[in-house]
Amino acid sequence: MTRKTVLITGATDGLGKALAIAFSKDYDLALCGRSQEKMDSVLSLLDPSCSTVQQCFDLMDAEALHSFCRDVKNVYGNLDILINNAGANLKKEPVAEMSIDLLRKMLELNCITHLEMIQEFYPGMKEQNHGMIINILSSCCLFHNPNMAGYTASKDAMDAISKSLLKEAKEDNIKVMSVYPGGIDTAFRAVANHTYMKPESVAEMILQAAEAPEDAAVQELVIRPMVESNIQ
Repeated sequence: MTRKTVLITGATDGLGKALAIAFSKDYDLALCGRSQEKMDSVLSLLDPSCSTVQQCFDLMDAEALHSFCRDVKNVYGNLDILINNAGANLKKEPVAEMSIDLLRKMLELNCITHLEMIQEFYPGMKEQNHGMIINILSSCCLFHNPNMAGYTASKDAMDAISKSLLKEAKEDNIKVMSVYPGGIDTAFRAVANHTYMKPESVAEMILQAAEAPEDAAVQELVIRPMVESNIQ
C-alpha cells in the first residue's frame, strides 16, 4: 500500500514537532522549520518507516519557500495533506501602541505564507481529485483578548481565507479543516504553563480528524485545555 504524504510547516518545535512524530507512523513527510539542529532532533524521533524531505529556512523568504515546494513536488508529486502550522505572536501590546511593522510581519507569517503554500499544492490536489488542507489557527479567533489584537488579526485573516476555501474546495473533493487550539504547553510561550495541553495530545486529535472516513469531514476543530475559561 502506497504511503500518503504530508507537508508540515513549523515542524521543528512544539505542535509541529508533535505532528511530525504522530504522522510519521503511517505517512511520508515534507518538513520545514528554521533550525537545522532542531530539525535533526525531530528526524531522530520519526518512525523508521517514514521517508522525509526537509529544509530549514525562513518561511517569509518567498524564494526559499517556493524552492522547497519544488523539491517536495519532485520527490513526492502531489501531496495528500498540507498542514499550515508555522506561526508566531511577536509582541503583546494594546491597539493604541501597536507596532505596524510587527503587525505586517505577523500577517506575512501567520497568513500570507499559509496562502502561498495552499496555492503551491492546491492544483495537484485538484488534479488527483482528493486532498486535505489543515490550517492551524488559534482559539483567539473565537475569543478576542486585550493586548492580543495584532496576533489575533493575523489569525483572523487566515481564518477568513480558510472558511472561504472550505466552500470553494468542495467541488474539487478537497477537505479543509480549521483548527483552533487553546493553550498548549510549548516554547511558543515565554513562560511555561504545565496546566495547558501537551502538544502530543493536540497532534493526536488532529491526526484522528485528518483520518475521518472519505464521506465525512471535520471542518472545524476546537481544542482547549481543561483549565481554560475564555470560552466564547
